[in-house]
Amino acid sequence: MSPQPVVRWTPELCLAALVLGASACATGGGSAGPGEVAPRPVAAARSDSATRRGGHAAPAGRPAGSPVRARTPRIQVDSTALEFAVTARLAHRPLALVLARRTRNPDVAERAAWAVTREAGRLRVSPSLLAAVLLVENRALDSSAVSSQGAIGLMQVMPVHAGSYGCGSPDLRSVDANICHGARVLHTYLVRTRSVPLALRRYNGCVRGANTPRCYRYPARVLRTASRLRREMLATAADLGVVVPAAEVPRQVSLKRPQERIPRKDSPL
Repeated sequence: MSPQPVVRWTPELCLAALVLGASACATGGGSAGPGEVAPRPVAAARSDSATRRGGHAAPAGRPAGSPVRARTPRIQVDSTALEFAVTARLAHRPLALVLARRTRNPDVAERAAWAVTREAGRLRVSPSLLAAVLLVENRALDSSAVSSQGAIGLMQVMPVHAGSYGCGSPDLRSVDANICHGARVLHTYLVRTRSVPLALRRYNGCVRGANTPRCYRYPARVLRTASRLRREMLATAADLGVVVPAAEVPRQVSLKRPQERIPRKDSPL
């Protein structure tokens, strides 16, 4: 009987053996034993065959001539744009359900959600941002709350603003009037500063000479709360069976948060 040829395990043969499920490379290489047939280097054979035909080698692991599956492109939709689309379809209902989980007074949650959604539509401000300010300022949703600094109501509006923004009523203990004043005060700061963090600082009274404790943490708290509210609103809309077509998602809404402008040390915030 003629002796079996000895085959050395090269990296190419190891790769082919891994593709075929062989385990001969587990010990770091060696020769084929008697009666064993060394695996054919699949990738190298295909490459040589394709080269002889003047074509290109098929990638290893896929049979030659098999159709190439086209990858479906991922459609990335900004969650804020989707929030506007959901609000356009369901109005204040998702936000009302989300706020109702955080208070024992569903009637106040319903009225607050309606007022927030209305002002957000008028001012083109994210409903979740306005609702986040409301929750950070007054988590219990107590419309009669008065702070130690004199701020009143759900969004803790200072009395100096009462009647200044065309809200119909100067009564800051009214749910509707308070949210109208608070939303328009925040919108005024957004327009002036063109920066969400700076506008939130000013809303919180975090200016030079003020004595608001830990006021520089306020923007981060509001933005974290807004992000949670937005996710809950979208999840609630999905639970209600609402599907928003891509064509209804706003395209021209300013969705990116403006970059925070760092003031100079000698200038007020």
